[in-house]
Amino acid sequence: MMKTRFPKLVVRRLLAIAWVAAAILASHGAYAFAQSQPSSAVPDARLLTETKDRWATRGFKTRMVWVHGVTLHVAEAGHGDAVLLLHGYPQSGEVWRFVAPELAKTHHIIIPDLRGMGLSEAAVDGYDLGNVAEDIHQLVLSMGISKAKVVGHDWGAAVGAVYAMHYQNEVTRLAFLESALAGAGFEDLWNFSKPNAVFTFVPFLLMGESDSSEDTTTALLKGRESIYLHHLWATFTGDKQAAPFAEWAPYVAAMARPGVARSSSCYYRAVYTTAEQVRTLVALKKLEIPVLAIAGEKGIGVNHEALVRAFASNVRGNIIIPGAGHFLAEERPNEVTAALKTFLAD
Repeated sequence: MMKTRFPKLVVRRLLAIAWVAAAILASHGAYAFAQSQPSSAVPDARLLTETKDRWATRGFKTRMVWVHGVTLHVAEAGHGDAVLLLHGYPQSGEVWRFVAPELAKTHHIIIPDLRGMGLSEAAVDGYDLGNVAEDIHQLVLSMGISKAKVVGHDWGAAVGAVYAMHYQNEVTRLAFLESALAGAGFEDLWNFSKPNAVFTFVPFLLMGESDSSEDTTTALLKGRESIYLHHLWATFTGDKQAAPFAEWAPYVAAMARPGVARSSSCYYRAVYTTAEQVRTLVALKKLEIPVLAIAGEKGIGVNHEALVRAFASNVRGNIIIPGAGHFLAEERPNEVTAALKTFLAD
């Protein structure tokens, strides 16, 4: 093969142009990464790999998706109509591990970790439900989906309800598990006019930043995530044998991620802003799509239906699962799956 010879001046100029271009690209790339992928956005490789492997055994693929200014961890499997499974505090998409594989046999299942929880980005702000609901809307749009059914638990149910109220032409059904909306009854559960041992964790999460700008909740939780989550498990679980605390290891690892203790607390810190949003939405028009309410006998129980009817006018069913507490999908996965399969099939 013949070698092409260039004059030295040409070579020097080409090299100079190459170095300038490389410097511009490098600086631009670093800037773009800093803007769209802050340090809190991507979990460490070990957590990502462990989570990917767990979901793979269930037939799901996982990825990180950047939408609406935040990076979300998403698990996905199945074909058919789109169904979003939204988790609550202090968990992640792992809460659906017993339910999702069966639903994926007949539906396109999408399981995002909500902003600031699980393996999603511990964003600094944006935790009012109107904004988090927009995260989900933008995620759906990015996947080319025009219609979706939503199943939510705890904060995930609240996010799903606000998402549905904003986009009633996009969300066709909502299953609302063990939750309540701020602005439609949730504040009543925060009543400390008498001893309320169940909700003592709420003031702890509301402490926020101290004068030193260090988040007090974060400082107190650091290295004690397992103790704290075990307390919540023991407090809110009806059936202590159904899903042993050892299976909560992914939640402990996620809570220990930089920024997550604070960011997950921000759902509670933003509740007063959210309440105003919900009161405005409900005053305009209650949610009219079909809604299924599911509660645990030892959770919200008989009080759940009224909390759902406060924002929804088309409640198609109200199920109370015997023996279950708050964590329905882990305590009673078979009953939850059966109820969802029937509701989502219509």
